[in-house]
Amino acid sequence: MNNSALLITCFNRKEHTVRCLKKIYTIRQDFDIYLVDDNSTDGTSESISNNFPNVTIIQGNGNLFWNRGMHLAWQKAAEKDYDYYLWLNDDVVIYEKCFEELFSCVNLKEHRAIISGIIETNEGDAVIYGGTDENKKLINPNGKLNPITNMNGNIVLIPKYVFNILGNLDPVYHHDLGDVDYGLRARENNIGVYSTRIAVGSGQRDSFCRVRQINTSLKKRFQKLYSPLGAHPFILFYYHKKHKGLLSAISFFLFLHFLNIIPDQINHFLFGNKYT
Repeated sequence: MNNSALLITCFNRKEHTVRCLKKIYTIRQDFDIYLVDDNSTDGTSESISNNFPNVTIIQGNGNLFWNRGMHLAWQKAAEKDYDYYLWLNDDVVIYEKCFEELFSCVNLKEHRAIISGIIETNEGDAVIYGGTDENKKLINPNGKLNPITNMNGNIVLIPKYVFNILGNLDPVYHHDLGDVDYGLRARENNIGVYSTRIAVGSGQRDSFCRVRQINTSLKKRFQKLYSPLGAHPFILFYYHKKHKGLLSAISFFLFLHFLNIIPDQINHFLFGNKYT
């Protein structure tokens, strides 16, 4: 069996988390699981301790969100020498062949590439996560390993070779963008990032807009914008400067503020439904 650490972060969705862990153990029992509970109040930690005593639970402070929660889980796991690290979102319904497919794909790349699992809708009628190509189009399963430009972090397998070069997620990112950043860092270091050949799980697409709220006050729009679940302008500035250059960073920083200052009617007139 492979020496593998499985990383999860969660907050106040006990049913999803418990269901996810049950499914993992139904398929494989040899993962060391590191789970960050970001100060849940719904009894998540207690339920996991009672039902899955082998899971290493790490308590968060309630302000980690996805990226910083996963960073903490990985930091703890990296204290041991694992051959593989596997990211997993607890709201993904993993398929029976999920792990088999991930490890088969990384084997094809001689354990020197990142493999991102393709996630489809619960109905199986569309792909919603995994990664996009250079034209920002979601990659659909076609029986082949397809290169990813922008990676989603729902299910991702990272071999030790990659971790030794790239290290952990960048903790500057609060909730999102850490997964995209990690994939771009890999590509910048000549490390391949590929999709699985088939869908390995299902879930629901996030339907809210991070960059702008509608039908609310200017004050609330900016509060949301600068929140961890928004599109924090300074974090976006950091991301754009890092991967696209200073001019792109400045332009997008200014655009985010313009977009949130203008009224809903002007937003719709200029951009249609793009930012609603």
